[in-house]
Amino acid sequence: MAYSQPNFLTALDDGTFTFAYGISPWLFTLLVVFITIGVWFSYRKTTRQLSTPWKAFFIGIRSSVLVLLLFCLLRPVVTSLQVSPQETYLAVLIDDSQSMSIADLPDGQTRQAAVEEQLYENGLLDELSESFQIRTFRFDNQTQRIAGIEELSEEGTASSIDQALSYVDDQLNGLPLGGIILVSDGADNSDDDPLATAQDFGARQIPVFTIGVGQEDIPQDIGIVDVSAAKTVLKGSVFNVQVAVNHQGYEGQEVELSIMDGDTQVVSDVVILGPEGVTRRFELEITPERPDLIVYELNVELQTGEIIDKNNSYSFLVDNTEKEALDILYLEGHPRNEYKFIRRAVSGDNSLHLATYLQTGPEKYYRQGIESATELSSGFPEDREELFEYEAIVLGDIEFDFFDADQLQMLEDFVAERGGGFLMSGMVDEEFIGSPIADILPITLVEESFLPAHLRGGIRRGDHPTGELFYPRLTRNGEFSPLLRLSADDSENQALWRQLPELQGTYVTGRIKPGAEVLLEHPLLQYQNQALPLLASQRYGSGRSMSLTTASTWRWQMMLPAADESHETLWRQILRWLAVSAPERITIEFDREFYNVGDEVNVRAVVLNKEYEADNDATLWMQTSNPLEELIDAPMEWDIEEDGVYRANFIAEEEGVYSLLVDVASAAGETNDSSAEKTAAFVVTPSLREYTNAELDSGLLARIAEVSGGSYFNLAAASELANTIEFTPNAYSREVQIDLWDRPWLLALLILLLCVDWVSRRTKGLS
Repeated sequence: MAYSQPNFLTALDDGTFTFAYGISPWLFTLLVVFITIGVWFSYRKTTRQLSTPWKAFFIGIRSSVLVLLLFCLLRPVVTSLQVSPQETYLAVLIDDSQSMSIADLPDGQTRQAAVEEQLYENGLLDELSESFQIRTFRFDNQTQRIAGIEELSEEGTASSIDQALSYVDDQLNGLPLGGIILVSDGADNSDDDPLATAQDFGARQIPVFTIGVGQEDIPQDIGIVDVSAAKTVLKGSVFNVQVAVNHQGYEGQEVELSIMDGDTQVVSDVVILGPEGVTRRFELEITPERPDLIVYELNVELQTGEIIDKNNSYSFLVDNTEKEALDILYLEGHPRNEYKFIRRAVSGDNSLHLATYLQTGPEKYYRQGIESATELSSGFPEDREELFEYEAIVLGDIEFDFFDADQLQMLEDFVAERGGGFLMSGMVDEEFIGSPIADILPITLVEESFLPAHLRGGIRRGDHPTGELFYPRLTRNGEFSPLLRLSADDSENQALWRQLPELQGTYVTGRIKPGAEVLLEHPLLQYQNQALPLLASQRYGSGRSMSLTTASTWRWQMMLPAADESHETLWRQILRWLAVSAPERITIEFDREFYNVGDEVNVRAVVLNKEYEADNDATLWMQTSNPLEELIDAPMEWDIEEDGVYRANFIAEEEGVYSLLVDVASAAGETNDSSAEKTAAFVVTPSLREYTNAELDSGLLARIAEVSGGSYFNLAAASELANTIEFTPNAYSREVQIDLWDRPWLLALLILLLCVDWVSRRTKGLS
């Protein structure tokens, strides 16, 4: 309810009208009746004959004059609650966040400029200062007292109305606070609910008066809502950048999305905007060109008439620095072309280290790619600690008898607990059915005797259907999987796949498991009405697994020109995918995808011991390098509620790239290990929060005013605020009586009635 200075009509409505001399309104009404009757008697006989309407007219005029005189003589008053001048305080909270710089008001005026004009230039604060002690504050996600207009900057990267109200409550606690004026666009992007704080003010009779600034609907704008991209990539990898775009007023418009690396355009695409107000996601693919921490800038083409331009670009960081090679263990049952060409595929890739153990004959084995004389010297790793040093394991045509029961269980633990990757390539020994390997795989294993006759035979050449040449078919998931990308362009990628030579032979398995994903399938052969899966993957425990049921991908190299690297590209991407998700001994996580200046950065480090179990007894130090290349060391504290988790936080005060180094010393003093430290990086960018959903939220501001006992005003009607505040009850209001008898309009009315009476009487010839 909007309050204002009470008058006769509002006083009658709320029962605050009385007469100072103790006459009740009901007695006054009775006196009016007697006066009217008395005047009627006096006009029963007149010196000249009058018609009934004229008699009624003269009775009404004369009665009105007498009643008006009686009304004034009885001294009518309105009893009201009113602030005591200069005895109470009034807090003025002015939104100083970036959204207040939006120029969506008439003549291109910014919201902040309109606020300054209304509050300062038009004298609203001066008028309020006649009745209140004014305390002025600016707020964004923090609040600060200001002395004048020159301290407003429109640079806050977030808005928190609840924080602002709470800050005023703390700062003015103990003072006679008569009310709060909140000037904002209502674009609150904090996680706190300001209504609860406003209700608390209302309970203490401290009304909050809200002034809304800006348009409730911004007619023309295109904005980036969210960006999602890989934070860390391996050299030569292709990764997707997903951008969420929202708009108003540009439905069906073609716009260009582009990604820049400095002044160089990396990739661009023209997209068509959908219905307005609906967020749509678009994807762009990038292969980083240089081994570095790269800050990319994503741009949405600026359109004619856009009101907000700052939400058309955003920066994100990709870590493409040189990294330690991913360790992969490859166990092969016999020399074959697939083995030879897989080794060749990764030989030039420094991001992959492939240690192979090849069975060349009965009890004869050959090691390649080993980094020390002891690596794999006794065959398959004998304990978990040795096995868990690898990130992925590949089994190729190896027999069940190669492993004992403990080793099979170690393989399952490697995937499920350590979080490693697992690939079974080629033919699978039937003896693995019912073993932990069968559990890990994304496909079910079926005994050959249970298969239809045309699907028996395994991988072999000849006229048998399972041994014939075929072109593998990409599934829908395979078309868009980064594992099988030969080009960032969809049409070019499909064309390159059509140029790949035929494969020969497939090992027949059962159906795909629930939750698994098929990327490649046989174009003709089916089992139980399902195309035979050639390449399938799934999550298993903390890790991931994959099956490749052909042994002829080497043909993609042999049957193509030597310069063609399709085979190398595909195998490198598959092996990276298997290994890159395996957790390291130290994992650094951030609580946000991106940060803005002034944000709190919460760092979470997960520490595992050599058996990849949570380590609660480690000592961690975090060294932070900010964009100014200043180094800050700080300890990380163990989170008592989470095993192996350590935390630290700090405020990001500069825009740019931050680098972190976390150093770990275990309780056993293991600090000479390369796994005892971990680096990470993040970027602090300009904020999009203040330009997303930046229209005026009058509903929120009105609710804040309502629950606190105040009133909501649009900025254009803010001139009425001073009068409303003065007569709105608060905890420090006093009761006053306002005289009505000395109002100029009453005197004017009395004179008018007397003149009308005199002129009318003269006209009719009455004395």
